[in-house]
Amino acid sequence: MGKPPNRQAMEEQQYVVYYRVSTKKQGESGLGLEAQRTYVRHFYSDKNIIGEFTEKISGKDIANRPRLLEALELCRRKQATLVVAKIDRLSRNTEQALSIYRELEGRLESCDIPNLDKFTLTLFMAIADRERELIGIRTKAALDEKIKQTGEWRKPSEAFRTGAASAEGTRVLQHNARVNENNKRAAALIQFLRSTKVDVTGSEGQVTGKEEMPWKEIARKLNEAGFRASRGGPFQATQVQRIHHRTAAQQVPPLEKPFHS
Repeated sequence: MGKPPNRQAMEEQQYVVYYRVSTKKQGESGLGLEAQRTYVRHFYSDKNIIGEFTEKISGKDIANRPRLLEALELCRRKQATLVVAKIDRLSRNTEQALSIYRELEGRLESCDIPNLDKFTLTLFMAIADRERELIGIRTKAALDEKIKQTGEWRKPSEAFRTGAASAEGTRVLQHNARVNENNKRAAALIQFLRSTKVDVTGSEGQVTGKEEMPWKEIARKLNEAGFRASRGGPFQATQVQRIHHRTAAQQVPPLEKPFHS
């Protein structure tokens, strides 16, 4: 007779979900929280979730977030996987996110990062940092220009005052969030990979120089990371090239040093 099956290996993987909203107002409105729950319900409705933790606090320092510390402790005791809707709900700091990843021995998943590993975690944290910086620059410039023209920022519409816009916005978010996030992150990853230099080898295998990463190779890496094109199929070299040119035309600066050597 063979050995009996490993009981621990047969046990169903357990998951702990962590939600975070940055401000009291956002938490009371339910908009930020509901959007996160929409992500988790979509991807983990059939999973064994053993705990959910919600926190209304800034993401600057994980040491001052008691609910996150409780979630991490439960993950350690049960060998469970920590799940967040978006990686910036866990932390806005790359080093803190990597520290949690190491502490949980890789048992960390985020709905907005397919096939999360140490490389993709580091890369997307850096992309998130750059996105926040660019959004802040654009928002400030727009507000300054509006104030110059009219002396004040526009007043809220009736739909926003009554809350009708919030309900419609949540519905649209639930319908489009996954596609929009993946498109944005795929474009940023394409831009970064294209700027990466790779070796050029001669007929005998010797390195003869450096060149930009080929479109075909970028498409392969995207597919391996779990990304899909807009119609659900794998990325092709021509699609990657088209996305890169469109992103470059928008004058988005390339990502610099996305991970530590």
